[in-house]
Amino acid sequence: IVLQKKKWWRRLITMLQADCEYILYHGTVSEIKQVDVTKGRGRKDFGKGFYIATSKKQAIGMMHKKCKEMLRRNRNKSTNDVKEHLYEVELDENYLRTLSIKKFLIPDQEWLDFILWCREDGNTPHNYDLVIGPTADDDTMICLRAYWDGLYGKVGSYEAKNILLNNLEPDNLGVQYFIGKQEVADRLIKSMKEIDWR
Repeated sequence: IVLQKKKWWRRLITMLQADCEYILYHGTVSEIKQVDVTKGRGRKDFGKGFYIATSKKQAIGMMHKKCKEMLRRNRNKSTNDVKEHLYEVELDENYLRTLSIKKFLIPDQEWLDFILWCREDGNTPHNYDLVIGPTADDDTMICLRAYWDGLYGKVGSYEAKNILLNNLEPDNLGVQYFIGKQEVADRLIKSMKEIDWR
């Protein structure tokens, strides 16, 4: 198990240390003609905006999760009523190099503080053009509520944050890119096309 964790950490750090990736993926239950960052939901890892994954598998997982969420919220709908979409997103390499980018190499205390800040704020409290880093796992909100309720210790303490960080299961994290400004999305996204995910 320790060997598997070491392999995973090496792979994640290698991905994050490499130059930015230019072909990414977005999974959703909405048809997208053009990216609109205001349609993103608040209280997310890096703010309210548009998220894309470096891994096709991760984007497909998010697409399936969104489908299940929609079906839970709309009990009168069936799986036949919801269409899942996977998009391949190409970024403009030259424009990307001009941006103000915040990049987290590992899920550490700095990454956690940034996520807590963004999720507590509900919108986008920072001014970065692009944020790149590990994705918090599916149980993030359960863990964050426990943290905010003081179940891990004094809110804001190193000990409480350390317990929270461990409970977020950093072994299972993928890498995500976040765009929170419409003008950046309009220029950074060179092309976006729907692709088959099956």
